[in-house]
Amino acid sequence: METSIPRAPRPLSLDDIPTDATPAELVRGFVPTPRFAHVSFASYRPDPREPSQAAARARVQHFVATAGAPARSGLLARLRRARGSAPLRGLYLDGGFGVGKTHLLAAAYYAAPSPKSYLSFAELSYTITSLGLANCLAAFREQRVLCIDEFELDDVANTRLAASFLRGLRDAAAGTRVITTSNTLPTDLGTGRFAADDFRHEIGEIATAFDTVHIEGEDYRHRPRWEGMSLGPLPDTAAVHDAYERYEAQRGGKLLVDAPTLLARLSALHPIRYVRLVAPLEALFVAGLTPFDDQDTALRFVHLVDKLYDQEVRLALSASCALPDLFLPEYRDKGYRKKYQRCLSRLHELLAESAEAGVGPSLGGRDPSG
Repeated sequence: METSIPRAPRPLSLDDIPTDATPAELVRGFVPTPRFAHVSFASYRPDPREPSQAAARARVQHFVATAGAPARSGLLARLRRARGSAPLRGLYLDGGFGVGKTHLLAAAYYAAPSPKSYLSFAELSYTITSLGLANCLAAFREQRVLCIDEFELDDVANTRLAASFLRGLRDAAAGTRVITTSNTLPTDLGTGRFAADDFRHEIGEIATAFDTVHIEGEDYRHRPRWEGMSLGPLPDTAAVHDAYERYEAQRGGKLLVDAPTLLARLSALHPIRYVRLVAPLEALFVAGLTPFDDQDTALRFVHLVDKLYDQEVRLALSASCALPDLFLPEYRDKGYRKKYQRCLSRLHELLAESAEAGVGPSLGGRDPSG
């Protein structure tokens, strides 16, 4: 989501950063994030060892190229809808972390005819609850293409919202093409997070709205540029403070904050506002992280990392443990496992990029196994 908050090259404190905004201000800029602001189908480089990647690119290109086709209308369309035989025209990109799903989604946005929107599933859920389902449908059914990143069902409420929203688009027969990404097959959404078996009708309805495209491959964040970089102990607090003092921000603010203060601020904000918290920043220095002993706090940190990654904010961390151990096994290995895996993958890339850019200490030596 784009934001109009300017970046000022100076030290900042948390109190300097306004996060208040109306729903209209928050949703005004549903476009690809800065990290994906310049991607295209041409810049997507399929792994030659994984033919599913080239096949997915071709499938998405065709999907977008036909997005200008007129929607069905008239008596035939009404009869087809009444019989339940007019499915939403959707494409669901399923695959592991770092196989290029979001790259393809952003490329689809840029190639698609207007009007169009690009947003995360969390932003869509917030928009529906803020504006109401009817108003949200009125806005989005005018779109030729709607790109939704990171489709996830975390609870009963957003499961019902998602099913109702997709049903509303289908029943409007407006011809909106929906393309979404996820780390979970549509039939498995919600598994391990809530009593998903009690909502199989809604989950099944969501699944039938899409054709699924599987993308195989390894996480590109661990390919040659980052391959072998240590995920061992993070720097200590003194090293992060020194890095903050040395770093000269050029295009945005720099912020040094201790972990408890940052986590307290996150707990007081709706996650949709995290983008406003990080948008003025060029670099964030966080001192004193310890393993999360509360799942809500851990998930808020995961969402913050998503926003830092999207907005290309440089990051330096100090912690009392190795990076993977920030999330306790009883959290990271259960229902939200894929969220935590995605977070660790993105943290790995953020810290490596930041070290190369002179933000924070090096990640450490080369991994002997690499």
